[in-house]
Amino acid sequence: MAANHLTSDDMEQYVEKQMGDRARAAMDEHLAACAICGARVARGQKLDAALHALPRARAPQDLAARISAAVEWRMEQERARRARMPLIAVALSFSLLLAVWFGLEMIIAFQDNGVLDFLAVFTSHSEFSYSPDTLMALIEALPLSEVGLMLFALVTALVLAQQLVDTIRPNAMQFRR
Repeated sequence: MAANHLTSDDMEQYVEKQMGDRARAAMDEHLAACAICGARVARGQKLDAALHALPRARAPQDLAARISAAVEWRMEQERARRARMPLIAVALSFSLLLAVWFGLEMIIAFQDNGVLDFLAVFTSHSEFSYSPDTLMALIEALPLSEVGLMLFALVTALVLAQQLVDTIRPNAMQFRR
């Protein structure tokens, strides 16, 4: 029986005296034969005695009230979070519509300014060298305001999408505090 050592649960039950007489007798037999388990149980008993010797602080009188207030506060936060969900969904929809609108405006501006044609000529004739003025003309032809607005609308849509996901499925770490 010395080859089969006791589990941590067995030792804890033995130290805490939470087992029947037959099981305790079998454990006593094993502990008499197994020095390893005997040493582990002795350490457990010393630790148990030290823990029981520590002074115990009384729970504050208002502990139950504070716990109830914290639970109510969390529930109110959950209700407020759920109440914001439709507003975030509407804002996300409008942001996506704006991103599509600005994307279409950007494509139209690319076509109106001839940027796509200029890029086609610029990339297809690599044997020509272009002056810095040519590159500046390309940059001036780019619809930077439409590109910027579309990027801003996309970033806004991404932020709102993240908020919507957080509203639907809150972060698990938030409740472990």
